[in-house]
Amino acid sequence: MPAIVEISKDHIVKVAVKMVNDFGWDSINARSLAKALSVSTKPLYRIYKNMEEIKEDIYKEISKQYDAFLTSRIDSKKALITLCIAYVEFAQEYKNLFISLFLSNNLKWKSIENVLDEKWNQSTIINLVNKHGYTFEEAKILFMNMWLYANGLATLIATNEIKIDEKEILVRLVKMYKMLTRIE
Repeated sequence: MPAIVEISKDHIVKVAVKMVNDFGWDSINARSLAKALSVSTKPLYRIYKNMEEIKEDIYKEISKQYDAFLTSRIDSKKALITLCIAYVEFAQEYKNLFISLFLSNNLKWKSIENVLDEKWNQSTIINLVNKHGYTFEEAKILFMNMWLYANGLATLIATNEIKIDEKEILVRLVKMYKMLTRIE
């Protein structure tokens, strides 16, 4: 009788996130994950009820990695610009993770307003009010317009072979910010 292989949730999720990063969200299924872990599918189902539960933990871990990425790059004095730059850079450095988070059915947003409710986005809007004197409504509009532009760049980068260096990302986003703040 073969030995029972002990694996943990953390190890399963770590391997699965690497698979998503390397091959995309659709690469994850019980067989492919078990193969990457060098086990049969049975150990997976001793720890998890089903693949949906595994995928929830994978999504949560990717979200945590995204949050850590943003935390390391946001400057509170320039929160909107640095948030947008970090968003685009995440798409460039971690294409498949970006796609899994923002360009898939994993995302539960149902409207543009849902974008504003996200933790990072709310704190950036509040930053615009507190540090730059915008009304809450002005800050929301400015944020949304900047985010839509950054999202367009990030999506082009993540879904194509487009490469934009860090300086060009900064220049493009600063120009857009200046255009938007002149109009308002």
